[in-house]
Amino acid sequence: MPSSSPCSSTVPFVPVVLGGDLPTYTLARAFHAELGVRTTVLTRGVPYAVRDSRIIDNLIFAGMDDLPALADHLHGIADARPGHRFLLMGTMDAWIERIGTMRHLLDERFVVPYPQLDLIERLNDKQNFAALCAELGVAHPVTRVLEHELTDTQVGEALEGMKWPLVLKAADPPAFYELDYVGKRKIGFADDLSDLLAQRRVMSDAGYAGALVIQERIPGGDEQMRVVTTYSDRSGTVRWGRVGHVLLEDHDPAWVGNPLAIIHAEQGDAVSEAARLLEHVGWTGHANFDIKVDPRDGTHYFFELNPRLGRSHGYLHAAGHPFLTPLVREHIEDRDPLDGVEMGLQRDGWLYSVVPVPLLMRYVTDPATRDRVKEIRRNGFVMRPYVYGADRHWSRTAAQVRNDAALTRNFARNYRRPVTS
Repeated sequence: MPSSSPCSSTVPFVPVVLGGDLPTYTLARAFHAELGVRTTVLTRGVPYAVRDSRIIDNLIFAGMDDLPALADHLHGIADARPGHRFLLMGTMDAWIERIGTMRHLLDERFVVPYPQLDLIERLNDKQNFAALCAELGVAHPVTRVLEHELTDTQVGEALEGMKWPLVLKAADPPAFYELDYVGKRKIGFADDLSDLLAQRRVMSDAGYAGALVIQERIPGGDEQMRVVTTYSDRSGTVRWGRVGHVLLEDHDPAWVGNPLAIIHAEQGDAVSEAARLLEHVGWTGHANFDIKVDPRDGTHYFFELNPRLGRSHGYLHAAGHPFLTPLVREHIEDRDPLDGVEMGLQRDGWLYSVVPVPLLMRYVTDPATRDRVKEIRRNGFVMRPYVYGADRHWSRTAAQVRNDAALTRNFARNYRRPVTS
């Protein structure tokens, strides 16, 4: 990462993050690198992603599903740090919706840097997002929505004219996330109607009562994927955005589609198209989009909006983009978000990789991209999520080794050869 001294905040504050998964650690790492602050992480246990970190205060609270009790606990945390403000964040949709639900229970010491809950729920619903794309003429895969009460015959009628294979997604991600059943897949693929109906029945039997979003599959493998991260100020104006070129996604059924390795990509029209969507609805704060580039004609198809920093925000940190400082400038210090902030180059020579690079290279098929990754590796410009010089500890190194081993096993089991078509 480009070397620079941390920015400082004119107002004492503490980042508080709910949940202790890997994106929580990379978020805390970015807060420390950018602003020189420790992050308080609230979890039910002690997940290895944050264990033994010297930049995190990990607090255990078993009652995180009880929102009034959680709010009281947060006030207790604030009482122990008089004179500070508290920036409350989450790294998963379920936490963002819970934060939005309980924001009225929090006192003035807490800052919630997300839109109001009704807007979050509207745009986090894949059906509504598809409708917004259609309204604004933003490229989006051909989509049908199957309400839960439709019969099998009605499902077949609703899908007439679509080209198989099709992609299945829960229209209500937070509700789907809460389910636990054998064969659960974050994203499903159906070759024909009988296959789709069988998967629908499994989800319904497991307790999912929401709609399904069905989309035509855009050809191409992981390397056709892009992520876009933006920041909108409190007036709803998009102030910056950066595009990441995904090289490899997770193929574990529970996490399929989550980016695991990213380099920077050309901006193209992706940021301006994202800005059209966000400014139309008055979005504020960070947003993250999943996009796929159609190899047939180069069209950038927008899949969904995540109402938060994506799990892969490490690609911004790897390149030295101070993506958290604008948030602090505006929401904590009441200043312009880009006051004194240099966002860095739109494209650079850094790689963010959750997977070990030798494993990544088995799946990068484009010759030019392979050459670029090799050059980045030769230059040593590779960010691994657990390896942070300011947070050295033998267990952190062990966590990276353990994570690498688990991912290697998962890919051997779930994704032996790259899909390119």
